[in-house]
Amino acid sequence: MIVSTITISAYVFSADPKIFIIMIIFLPIYFLIYIVFRPKIYSINLTMKNKQNEYYTTRNDFIGRYIEIKGSGNFSSEKKRLRTVEDGLLKTFVKSFWVRYWMSTSQIVMQLVFQAVFFIVGGLAVLRGNITIGFFSIVLQYFGQLLNSVDQIFGIAIGTEKYHASLTRMKRVFDIAPDENGDRPISSVKTIDISNFNIQMFPEGKKNSKMFYSQDLSCSFENPGLYVISGDNGIGKSTFVRTITRIYQPKLRGSVLINRLDVNKIDMNALRQKEMGFLFQDVPAPHITVREYLSALEINGFLNDIQKSRSFLNVYFSDVFNLADIYEKKVDVLSSGELQLVRLLAALGKKDASMYILDEPTANIYPQIRSAVICLLQELGKSKLIITISHDEHLIGLGKSIVME
Repeated sequence: MIVSTITISAYVFSADPKIFIIMIIFLPIYFLIYIVFRPKIYSINLTMKNKQNEYYTTRNDFIGRYIEIKGSGNFSSEKKRLRTVEDGLLKTFVKSFWVRYWMSTSQIVMQLVFQAVFFIVGGLAVLRGNITIGFFSIVLQYFGQLLNSVDQIFGIAIGTEKYHASLTRMKRVFDIAPDENGDRPISSVKTIDISNFNIQMFPEGKKNSKMFYSQDLSCSFENPGLYVISGDNGIGKSTFVRTITRIYQPKLRGSVLINRLDVNKIDMNALRQKEMGFLFQDVPAPHITVREYLSALEINGFLNDIQKSRSFLNVYFSDVFNLADIYEKKVDVLSSGELQLVRLLAALGKKDASMYILDEPTANIYPQIRSAVICLLQELGKSKLIITISHDEHLIGLGKSIVME
């Protein structure tokens, strides 16, 4: 292609400089079309990715919550919301069509103009005897091939813009803001002191800001000990424990001290990794086996250790529930009771941790072994700090109660 271009260009220049100048002028002007439309192509492709993601997310949410939506009587409003998202996606498709339409039209018009000029100038050169008809036919044929090559380059360039838009979208999806993390190490958690704690929500001004809790919170936790946080649903119990451990990092009011040290100065990433075990609620179950899910416990020997503990045996190797029976099952097909016990074991399996935060540890568990689970938590509370969130009256009565109102 390059060799042919140079050769033909040399012949054309020697035969008729006007035809050569037309070829030289044509290429940059033709590429100017791409330069003009490039930002629009990138923008529309990025918008398309966002709209597609919004549509599929909204549709899956609608399907997943269909029974709830129908039961609550909100079907019409939810359907309208889905239709609005669909309309937004359709409008984006229409915009994409018109961008491509005008770009293609500009290319065709430019090609026709230059082909007409090229044919006229070449024809006059033939009439003047500067070039032969055969040579002009070859140059004309080559000019057509050159147009095809340029169009192929256009196709590659458009594909590149699609790739850049997809890459930008992926970066936005995975670009999670880094945690604000201190650098002070802590070997174990001995005390947690919370004073006048609250979470600033959406600022309404520099002086007045809406707060998450209706009143500031103050409490203390000492290791060892079993603590039970209770309160109405939706009051913010899970948000509270996730914030004081810096899993959530909103703007705070008041202070959170761990071992008398401001939590903002502590290397919380390292502290959570080594010293804290967590049981969360409402987290999707992975599509892996229980063996894979608990593989870290096998590596650190915890599964062997628990078989020497009466408290663990009464829960995990009893007549009601036996871990060995579900070891090769997929986690996402377990019953709610089995899943809760497996997740609790995964949390407690960080055997060198100095504290555990357990969200509703007795929820969905078989009634026959709920008391065994509570006894296990009591036993652990003698040597470690156990902070639970629970509505279980039996557990609330046995632990040090913290009521959120």
